[in-house]
Amino acid sequence: MFEQVHSKKNYLQIVEQVRNLVVTGKLKKGDRLPPERELSMHFGTSRASIREALSALEILGIIESKSGQGNFIKVDASEVTLNGGLFKELLANHSPYEIFEARLGLEPCLSSMAASRACQEEKNALMEQLERLNAAGRLCVPGAEDYEEKVHTYMEEDRKLHLLIGKISHNSVLYMVFAGVNLMMTEAHWKALKSKGVIKPGNVEKYEEEHNAIVQAILQGNEKKAQEEMIRHISDLDADLFQTEEDTK
Repeated sequence: MFEQVHSKKNYLQIVEQVRNLVVTGKLKKGDRLPPERELSMHFGTSRASIREALSALEILGIIESKSGQGNFIKVDASEVTLNGGLFKELLANHSPYEIFEARLGLEPCLSSMAASRACQEEKNALMEQLERLNAAGRLCVPGAEDYEEKVHTYMEEDRKLHLLIGKISHNSVLYMVFAGVNLMMTEAHWKALKSKGVIKPGNVEKYEEEHNAIVQAILQGNEKKAQEEMIRHISDLDADLFQTEEDTK
């Protein structure tokens, strides 16, 4: 029932196809979508695009994700809409996977430069921001009051840490480019995907260890180590946000 997609924003075409299948009754409320691997083959696109599409469908209220069970149609033909405001926002937003790719290309280089160029005052500021980030992360306890708000606070402190690393690289051209990418991390679609990574058990602790290693390398002036640790961290984001799949047996 699915058609392959062929354009820049594949995930938005997938969103429209799923929505249309609900409208025509081919997908009904409560139906479980195929696993991500199968969807990738049906649509002829990457798993990253499938992840982006599923996240967008959740934002639009068309599907719901049930942990360990899969993704289910949340509405029937009479209820389904393509929320105009939200869909326009998704159209305006940048592809989360493209944001990831830009970060992977830019941040290791910026980290290496920061390790060789940051002054002591800047290193102190970096340590202070790391402490704020780690403190915010320790408040992200499932079931805690205002848990979702705490997760969003953590993501904002995370974004600020990475922006500061870019700033203390002292390369104004690369920093200007990265500042634009960093701003895209405030977009709804990126935040929706990133929050899924944050709430996965053990991930906040893993990210804390990785951030600590990046900052420690910068403080020590170890350019190679700073670059390697940043690559490790952002590669883990790829696995958490775009590659990991919990197939239901």
